[in-house]
Amino acid sequence: MARGRRDAKRQATQAREESDRQRALEDRRAAEARAARERQLIKRWGSAHGALNRLGSLSKELDRLHRQEANLLAERDELVNVLRANGQTWSALSSRTNLSRQALMKRIDQASTDGDVAPASGSSQG
Repeated sequence: MARGRRDAKRQATQAREESDRQRALEDRRAAEARAARERQLIKRWGSAHGALNRLGSLSKELDRLHRQEANLLAERDELVNVLRANGQTWSALSSRTNLSRQALMKRIDQASTDGDVAPASGSSQG
């Protein structure tokens, strides 16, 4: 019995030591990966400060592009509305916008309920 307990304790100790070695190896690999990312950061942007400056400029540019996109979408929706009111078919508008007729109708319906665009006159026939 005593021998079995000693073997069990020895196996448990060996398992703990192996687990500790694995954890230390994973920690070393994580530290190496962090160091590699930092070297890449310095290589690409010069420093963490340079990377932060780039991040700020990218964010500003993305905000500008989002505003521009919103303006273009509003203009497109307005044109679709005006053209529908002047008798253009959903199919013709769909082919010009690369949107399905259903998507166009849905955008116009949403815009009219939001108050952004006046509802198109006429029926929703294609």
